[in-house]
Amino acid sequence: MNRSKFCAGLLCCLLASLFLQTVQAKEPADQSNRHVLIIGMDGTRPDALLKAKTPTFDRLIKEGAFTDDANILGTRYQKNDTISGPGWSSILTGVWADKHGVHDNSFKGKNYELFPHFFKRLKRQRPDAKTVSLVSWDPIHEHILSEADIAQVFPLPRSKQQIADLRVSGDKLNIDTRDGKWHHLLATRQKDTLKLYLDGKEIGSLSGVDLDYTLGGDFYFLGRDSRTGPTCFHGQLDDIRLWNRSLTDKQIAQAASGATPDRQGLVAEYRFEDAADSGSQVLDLPHNGGKNHGLQVPLTESLKQLPHADFTIEARFRTTDKGRNILFGNYNGKAGALNLELHEKNSVRIYVQPPDPRNTDALAREGERDKTIAETAVRILREEDPNAMFVYFHQTDATGHAIGFSPEVPEYITAIENIDSRVNSLLQAVQSRPNFKNEDWLTIVCTDHGGLKRSHSDGLNVPEIRRVFLIAHGPSVAPGKISQQAYLVDVTATALQHLLGEVDPKWQLDGKPVGLKATK
Repeated sequence: MNRSKFCAGLLCCLLASLFLQTVQAKEPADQSNRHVLIIGMDGTRPDALLKAKTPTFDRLIKEGAFTDDANILGTRYQKNDTISGPGWSSILTGVWADKHGVHDNSFKGKNYELFPHFFKRLKRQRPDAKTVSLVSWDPIHEHILSEADIAQVFPLPRSKQQIADLRVSGDKLNIDTRDGKWHHLLATRQKDTLKLYLDGKEIGSLSGVDLDYTLGGDFYFLGRDSRTGPTCFHGQLDDIRLWNRSLTDKQIAQAASGATPDRQGLVAEYRFEDAADSGSQVLDLPHNGGKNHGLQVPLTESLKQLPHADFTIEARFRTTDKGRNILFGNYNGKAGALNLELHEKNSVRIYVQPPDPRNTDALAREGERDKTIAETAVRILREEDPNAMFVYFHQTDATGHAIGFSPEVPEYITAIENIDSRVNSLLQAVQSRPNFKNEDWLTIVCTDHGGLKRSHSDGLNVPEIRRVFLIAHGPSVAPGKISQQAYLVDVTATALQHLLGEVDPKWQLDGKPVGLKATK
């Protein structure tokens, strides 16, 4: 009798062992049926999201996990700017800026080799996993993205009378524009292309510029634009010239060396003697920025006509001020404008604005581009078998910058409602997949920052900028309000926990999984 019990017990142990081995053998197959769709809405405030009429987001919030009190900065490190470069880096790597190295939109110091895009983490554990990235903000593709099987960038087609804003860091040429030495900045328009030259070398260009308008106002300003205050130029200016033709590369090199090119087409010139001589005179502008700062010159008819065709504008400058410094211009937020500037982060800039500052046509085309991105994502969901997708929409951020980041701005609310419609098409495509019943899809909706007025930079102490939302939806989600404090870095941790079943401590992620059911 004891012998029978012993044999029966041994048989049970063997069967149990065989069962566990069978379950463990099936785990990879189960993981292969796990999918993640991350939807990024650039620059979306949670109070505006909740105010907008968004049946798709409403359903995701009701059925899934949600918080409208997530934060774009953690408690350990808060030295990065509150803009998209650091924001999307934190979202897609799962770590803060002291690890991924991105503190602004220059991406200088990026450290994605040690702290990569989460696609790379997934591929190391599941080499056969298929990854997809669809974005319209090129730096995500150029800098952050890695290990994508399908990747596409959707540029915004330019139209007539669209704002042309070309800004490039002097770091590209290893030039410190704020070193207290003399530098030369020049911008040209030749047909549909803007170009910027720093110290005689081309540093950046923007094509598709189709502008034909008249500069507005009665005056043009040297050392500032129509505004006074911190954006005024602080330093020394000389050799300011405006031409109604595009100078050649040879002539640009001449101008950069201090010589005056052929004067044909010279509309206006402001020289304060040769600044290369120590005893010469220059336009010296101190740190006051008051109403009498700089020079105010009449906006002549020939100056007003510059944006109708090719032009060149240039200046020599010397400064140690690292902030935004407007060399000259006439921007006032309403009329046609043409500014040449030094911007923050060692950047140089030409800004050309037609009389419609809201640029409603451009915002409408932002919506059309988001629609194209959604249509591409739907096609991929139907024809391919993606395990991880990142789909990015930009209309909210573009509208915030153009008109305002606020639930009281109708255009901003409309942009959110448009994206809601795009997301609905994605979710329908997921649910229409032939094997959907056997798939475990986790959908995460997030944003990189909020906004206040028309900006979101320097938002360390601004709740409207720091506070964001996070939505998680799917069968692996624990429905209800996310009670623990959530952060941008939690997106990657949540995605990897779902896709791989665990987050490896060796990755040193700052984020944690949120909104998921407890694993047994």
